Amino acid sequence: MKFRPYFYATSLSLVATAAVLAACSDSTTSPAMTADLKLVHADAGAGPVDLEIGGTTVIQDLAYGHVSAVARVPGGAQRIVLRSGATVVATLDATMSETVLNSLLLGTSGVQLASVVPDTGSVATDRANIRMVNVVGSSTADPNVLSVKVSAPAPDTVMTFGVDTRIARYGTLMYFDAGEFTFRFYPEGSTTLLTEVTFSVTAGQTKAVVLERTADGTYGASVVVEE
Repeated sequence: MKFRPYFYATSLSLVATAAVLAACSDSTTSPAMTADLKLVHADAGAGPVDLEIGGTTVIQDLAYGHVSAVARVPGGAQRIVLRSGATVVATLDATMSETVLNSLLLGTSGVQLASVVPDTGSVATDRANIRMVNVVGSSTADPNVLSVKVSAPAPDTVMTFGVDTRIARYGTLMYFDAGEFTFRFYPEGSTTLLTEVTFSVTAGQTKAVVLERTADGTYGASVVVEE
């Protein structure tokens, strides 16, 4: 009976010590959440840009007409700054997802975070890899819903899909035989051509067709190369 109080006190001490050690372990081993980010540079008026997030430069000297490689960045709410030399080109407060690719689109309207489109990102080395990108402009006048008609090789291949130009999107990869392509944009249900772009893609190469609307409501299309 004399030993019971001593055993009880010792047991409480061990339990308390274990709890403190567990709490310390949890606080020191929880990893910081990170996210994947790509930048599409489609602003012809800006020179090479650097992207800074959370006070750290994560992408450097990205030239117009190119898409960056994936950068690993802090997750959660972040302040994004784009600079061309000493000039601030654009800023954005955005939440970086830790589970999907974050796609930033730099156009003449500034920088935007694109909506999430499921994409494996797997580049086919024996095919032409193409994706559709939409940069939202300041005009919201009709037409906002367009039909995209794609003329592709192999031979006389034609496909059509729709795009809502009010939503910033970084589309999934599409695979074709290598060769020359033409993307034509029409108002849905109309044959009035709004804009078009013709370009070539070699096997294993990846390019993105960027659609952007100017402040006066007109559309323009350009092509950027993915790294």
